[in-house]
Amino acid sequence: METKRYVGVIVKKNDKFLICKRNNPGLLPGYWSIPAGKIEENEEPQTGARREFFEETALSLNNEELKFVGLIPRYTRDGKKAKGLMYTYMIETDKPFIPDLDEAIDGEEHTECGYFTAEEIKNMRIDVFLMKLLEILSNKFDFSTI
Repeated sequence: METKRYVGVIVKKNDKFLICKRNNPGLLPGYWSIPAGKIEENEEPQTGARREFFEETALSLNNEELKFVGLIPRYTRDGKKAKGLMYTYMIETDKPFIPDLDEAIDGEEHTECGYFTAEEIKNMRIDVFLMKLLEILSNKFDFSTI
C-alpha cells in the first residue's frame, strides 16, 4: 500500500501557535490542528504547504520563508492504522496571520482559529504527535544549525 503524503504549516508568533478547530462534519470533528491537507500528484511538499495554507486561511505565504520541522504520522479515523506522513513546515513571525475562514476556499473545514501557547494546547483535543512537535518548537530550537 502506498503511503499518502500530507502537508501542514505551523505559524509561530512569539511563544504562541496558530491552531484551528476542525469543523464537526469534517475529518476529526472538534479536534484542533494546523492548516493542513493532502499533497497533490507531482506536487513538491513545500508548494503543497503554501497551497493548503492559502486554501484554508485565505492567506498567502508566497514571500514567507517556510522551515521544514518534521514528519508527523497520520492515522485512520479510528486511530489504529498509519495511513501516511505529514510534512510539517513552520513560519516564525512578529505579525499575526489571521485566517479569514469566510473567504478561504476551504474555510468551512474550521470553525475557529486562534493563537495558543504549547501549555494551553495541552488541554485541547489535538493529535499527540502534533502536540509533541509544538512542545519541541516552543523551546526555541535553532533549526539553522541542523
